[in-house]
Amino acid sequence: MENSEPIVSDTQTVDSVRYHKLLSVLDRSLSAVVDTFKLDDLRIVFPDLAREIPGKLADSHEQISSYIRNSANSDFQAILMQYEMSDKLASLDTLVKEAAERMLASEERPIPSLSPESINRNRSAAIKRAELTRLKAQLELVKDENAQHLAELSKQRATLRAEHERLEKTISLVDS
Repeated sequence: MENSEPIVSDTQTVDSVRYHKLLSVLDRSLSAVVDTFKLDDLRIVFPDLAREIPGKLADSHEQISSYIRNSANSDFQAILMQYEMSDKLASLDTLVKEAAERMLASEERPIPSLSPESINRNRSAAIKRAELTRLKAQLELVKDENAQHLAELSKQRATLRAEHERLEKTISLVDS
């Protein structure tokens, strides 16, 4: 079984190494699948046709194999175009190349690797700061409420004292 068409169409000219490797993998995968479809297997499935018209069965095998390969190629091309794989992989190639150039030019220093403990400590410190801010705001609200309640309590005590004094005067008047 020979490869019929490449997966990429002639209208696409992509210089991306990753894109060409992707096409190569897709083509090898497709070839592996099509190559498992053997004429002997078709003869086993259709023994009467294999005895009566073996030439037509061989032609049918070739047509079926070609159809599988062509339809899979079309599907692969549609997927590659739908997800804009050529552009994305070309951009990735460019990014990797630029990063390698920057690294060689020592424009960027590599980020030191951080231990999981230090990462968690940094995250937990930020979380604790946010929680502290929230708790401080809540404390201020409680302090304001307490001040209001204390003022109300003072008013009630003053009212009770005045009522108590009035009651004692009334009792002293009744006793005299």
